[in-house]
Amino acid sequence: MGRDDSDPEMTVARFGVALTTEPGVLRERLDALCAALTPALGVRVEPVGVWHYHRLLEALEASDVDFAWLPPLLALRAMARARVMPLAMPVRSGESSYDTVLFSAPGSPIRGPADLVGVRAAWVDRQSAAGYQIIRASLRAAGLDLERAFAAEQFLGVHDAVVKAVLAGEADVGATFAYVDTTTGVVRRAGWGDAKVQVVTRAGPIPSDVIAASVRVPATLMRRLQRSLVSPPSPELRRAAGALFTAEAFAVSDPEHLEPLARLFEKNGRSVPPGPPPAPR
Repeated sequence: MGRDDSDPEMTVARFGVALTTEPGVLRERLDALCAALTPALGVRVEPVGVWHYHRLLEALEASDVDFAWLPPLLALRAMARARVMPLAMPVRSGESSYDTVLFSAPGSPIRGPADLVGVRAAWVDRQSAAGYQIIRASLRAAGLDLERAFAAEQFLGVHDAVVKAVLAGEADVGATFAYVDTTTGVVRRAGWGDAKVQVVTRAGPIPSDVIAASVRVPATLMRRLQRSLVSPPSPELRRAAGALFTAEAFAVSDPEHLEPLARLFEKNGRSVPPGPPPAPR
């Protein structure tokens, strides 16, 4: 993985994160992670916060960032272009994958995909795996006409806002994440928290977000970061990584981790999901 071990060792590594929600909090947690990673990796780790996920991908490709926290769709796109190597994935609620669920309010007549005719939908954003892309790809692969299904669509930015819109009657259906027991099919935790909802349909599993490295990073440094996340050498690093990624642990990731996503989009006649527009300058 990465550059040949004979390449000169890096003395500075830059860790990039998209500050999409609560930027002040995320920046503080990123700073703490980089401070804890510095002694673990043996190089100075500098934080890089950007405002758009697509700017993060641009930074990786331009070597302005060496490591990055990527959502699954962006990681899939970068891997298809041979730009990054996945190293680790967060484990949440005991799982390294999750489902996306389309849901309606209790008592709603919308109970299954056949009821999706001219409904109002609430989504997170166009680049969200759980909050937009995957449920639509799954419905399209099943033969549903999305233009007929959804008469109006709104993008609310965060999962909490999607849930509130559906429960308040401002939208008929919404999409969010859910952690599902693979044996019983019971939803253990979801974006709607303790609220009561009706599950219209679900799709998955969706691989977790990944911590990835630019392919230009030396292989030795990639392995050090991977080991440091999966088996943190200090309590400080364990706390910092857990706080930033809201994870209880980390597992080794590899290219096969994203194969379920790739197969879903292949059913729709494309190898990777469509990319976002260029980042504002």
